[in-house]
Amino acid sequence: MNKAKKSPSSSQSTAATTTPFANEPLDKILRTLKLSGISKGWQEVQYKGDAESYIRELLTLEIEEREVNRINRMIKAAGFGATKTLADFIWKPTIEIPRGITQEEIEGASFIPKKENLIFMGAVGTGKTHLASAIALSLCESGKQVRFYTAAYLANLLLEKNRKNMLNNFIDSLKRVELIVIDEIGFVPLHKEAAELLFQVISDCYERKSLIITTNLEFSGWNSIFGDNRLTTALIDRLIHHSHILIFTGESHRLQESMRRQKARS
Repeated sequence: MNKAKKSPSSSQSTAATTTPFANEPLDKILRTLKLSGISKGWQEVQYKGDAESYIRELLTLEIEEREVNRINRMIKAAGFGATKTLADFIWKPTIEIPRGITQEEIEGASFIPKKENLIFMGAVGTGKTHLASAIALSLCESGKQVRFYTAAYLANLLLEKNRKNMLNNFIDSLKRVELIVIDEIGFVPLHKEAAELLFQVISDCYERKSLIITTNLEFSGWNSIFGDNRLTTALIDRLIHHSHILIFTGESHRLQESMRRQKARS
């Protein structure tokens, strides 16, 4: 008669198992699970006898941390040369705001849902770039995607993408942002191919996306930048159709600051 096989004891069949992190510090476990918000703040959260409320507070820390990180990534992706804020911007009487938009609407970016543009026109150092950058930064902080380029950098970038057969992908990526800032149109004349590619970007934005353009030239001087009268005329026509044009006059802020510093030293 065959002997029945002896069943292994429960202690043998359910040998004790340990997780890889059983003896690791809690902070390390949380970081491994990519819960950096909880890792940073869990010690500040008091347990008050309600497990659900406690877990909710911990998850709130994580959500807030991830939102901060998301916004920081968006600010980095925007490409700001320097971060400027609306709080630091001084609205001087030398800035001419057109009818149809107010200072508050400009700062609040109410032109974005309407797919309207802002054009800042005036001399160097009068605050055009500061205001454009500050509006774009404010949008980033509210969770919207923007891109900030100087005209020369964008032109060179478009040429590079075109040479590498990546132009369509790059232009498609711009369709996902809500605002494009093109700074310093008028500083550097553009190569014919670069001018045509920049025209394509601006044309694609027409009635689909808002632009902020800064320039030190009146429109009558843009032909010297784009080098083609027909292209320049078509580009300006698309830009101004749904635009608010702000005129910046007065002396350069940087020049005034430099003169004040020199007087302070003397």
